[in-house]
Amino acid sequence: MTELEFLLKPQELYGGAIACVIPEGFLDVSMLREVPDTQEVFVNSRDASEKDKIPDGLGLDESIIIDLLQRVDAANDREALDMHLQEIAGLNASKEWTVAKLDTSKAYQTCVAIETAYKWGKQDLKETLVLCLALLRLEDVETDVIISINIPISSKPALEDVHNWLQDKTQPLPPNIDSAYSILRTMANKLEVRDKTLFV
Repeated sequence: MTELEFLLKPQELYGGAIACVIPEGFLDVSMLREVPDTQEVFVNSRDASEKDKIPDGLGLDESIIIDLLQRVDAANDREALDMHLQEIAGLNASKEWTVAKLDTSKAYQTCVAIETAYKWGKQDLKETLVLCLALLRLEDVETDVIISINIPISSKPALEDVHNWLQDKTQPLPPNIDSAYSILRTMANKLEVRDKTLFV
């Protein structure tokens, strides 16, 4: 078991039909408001003092969404990923996403996508969203599972870090994004469907 896996806690999803892991200090949003039946949503509920006690590299304002979607009719998995990103962009009222990092070496795909509505240095500072996303395609139940970790970037230094990385992708990802991407891949590895009647 890796050090990161020790920092994640088991989490039942959809009434126990799916099992996964999530970071410590994340709150189930359904305890606060209604969430669509196809989704499980968690928000970072840590405060500044707790952040330093949980050494997983995350900040204070990430959110995690697990979504069960109708399997899209795509020529291949890469096209399916683009279709889901396009839908997410529409829901976020964003013009488009740039896929800045992509990994297709597993049975699922993962990517880091960056909202490109913000024109670097051309407008007043505003929040940009970085999305770490995994697509798991469950062909036998005609379902696409999307796991996403949303990272709002609003401070000028953090925006500059993202911009600099986009200019030179041989450099490591900014630390908080790298941490979120590692957590995302661990979640995708650990996701287990226990009861397929969920999809009936």
